[in-house]
Amino acid sequence: MAGAAPAQAAPTAVAAGTVECRDGSLDVQADTGVAFPRKTVQLTGRGNLDSCSSAQHPKLSGGTITLETALQARCPGPFGPGYAKVTIAWNDGSTTSIDQSTFRGDSVSFALEGGRVTSGVFTGGTVRADGRTTTPLIEMGAACATGGLTAYSTTINQVHLGDL
Repeated sequence: MAGAAPAQAAPTAVAAGTVECRDGSLDVQADTGVAFPRKTVQLTGRGNLDSCSSAQHPKLSGGTITLETALQARCPGPFGPGYAKVTIAWNDGSTTSIDQSTFRGDSVSFALEGGRVTSGVFTGGTVRADGRTTTPLIEMGAACATGGLTAYSTTINQVHLGDL
């Protein structure tokens, strides 16, 4: 049509950027002991992220991670799935908050997937993470049989966060 203004391209979203961490640890506590019958428990995890790198945020090299979730669990698993709130305090003083990430775990491993970064560095991005349980299975089994598992530890093998 003559005289019509050319169509404008839609504005592009601001990229959240990405960060990848290749090492870390997570200590998980249960508010009540996880035992053989399935029940709802509140899990809280605290740990460290190490060996992190980001092209957009080159000063990020690690941080501390906290996760909170309420989910159905039983010994020796599965734990979840359940939605977790994840907070990362980075070594440069910045933070990342993630809501509605799916947490799954058992006596061998854990995984976090999805959710949305709602504030801080990488806002608008999402997360994927996994790790291996390091608490010996015999200790976990003994705790399950004697009042319930109230704590266990894992590695954090990898965390991918941002534009995935």
